[in-house]
Amino acid sequence: MIIFVIILTGCKGSKDIQGNWKAQNNDGKNVTIQISDTDITVDGNKLEYKQNAVGNKNGLKYKGIMVDDIQYVIVFPEKDKNIAYMMKPESSDNYLYGTLIFAMNKNDYPSYKDYADRYIK
Repeated sequence: MIIFVIILTGCKGSKDIQGNWKAQNNDGKNVTIQISDTDITVDGNKLEYKQNAVGNKNGLKYKGIMVDDIQYVIVFPEKDKNIAYMMKPESSDNYLYGTLIFAMNKNDYPSYKDYADRYIK
């Protein structure tokens, strides 16, 4: 198993996380997430972020972001970069284990429950 992680300090967000995302939280509420190179806006609430990690583990590509000193990770569980999910990792030792925050899709509103059942182990 090869683990590849690059820690970045204070970097702008990667192109693949940027854009307009349709998302759903654990309450089943649909939200819109807009990610620029430096800001993330969830239903009109705009916050600055810094990308601080890029990795690939067990075929899952992910990007770590810090928002208000809280670590999050955006994971691409498939080759289709229009499908992703955001989670809050339990530790920086394993970005892929934690709490699912949003199911994300660039085309259609996803189902949080379906993503949790399919992608979160």
